[in-house]
Amino acid sequence: MDEKLAKTLEELLDGFKTGASVQVRNVGGHKILRIDWLNIVFRYEVFQALAKVIAHDVDRRGYRFDAVASVETSGAKYGLALSYELKLPYFSIHKAGKITFEDPVSMVERSVTEDREVSLHLDRAVASKFKKVLLVDDIRRSSRTLNAAAELLNACGTVVEACYVILDLAFTGNPPPAKIPADRYIPLFVISAVGDDGRCEVSGGLVVDYLGMVSHV
Repeated sequence: MDEKLAKTLEELLDGFKTGASVQVRNVGGHKILRIDWLNIVFRYEVFQALAKVIAHDVDRRGYRFDAVASVETSGAKYGLALSYELKLPYFSIHKAGKITFEDPVSMVERSVTEDREVSLHLDRAVASKFKKVLLVDDIRRSSRTLNAAAELLNACGTVVEACYVILDLAFTGNPPPAKIPADRYIPLFVISAVGDDGRCEVSGGLVVDYLGMVSHV
């Protein structure tokens, strides 16, 4: 096992447990987490570590993809890092229509994190080139965005072979995305509770599993 990788992952996990990397804001009665390394200040070693642990899991499960896709803008950073690690093409599901789209398909959903309706847009001419994709996003709260993304991809004849999210906010009580098979929805950190001081209860996830494997080697 990669000691540098494990050290970076342990740092991220500790930041959740101690609350050192988390600020909590209440927006419309919802707890919104502000996490520097996730969506504020971007560190190459974090991108590298998260991409490597996902790639390790992809290989372990024997998944095969034609491309990596993600929802812009926050999810795009992790999608790009993963495409480099897996050496696969990458394309975005956009939150704004593009005049360069050849065959646009769109869907509107409400984002709790952004506290507004969000339109997702995809170019069918691009997505339809790939039959099986790995979908990646930064946060799952309500599952609406991931469900909408999966529907858009399906409308293009593209199958979400697996979906990885960096942070699953299980404490919200919302179910995982229904449009993605339960055994192929894989969060890296599952947050089952969070205090006002930012301390989080991490109840599972791929990173926890990976570190458990490291400790037994």
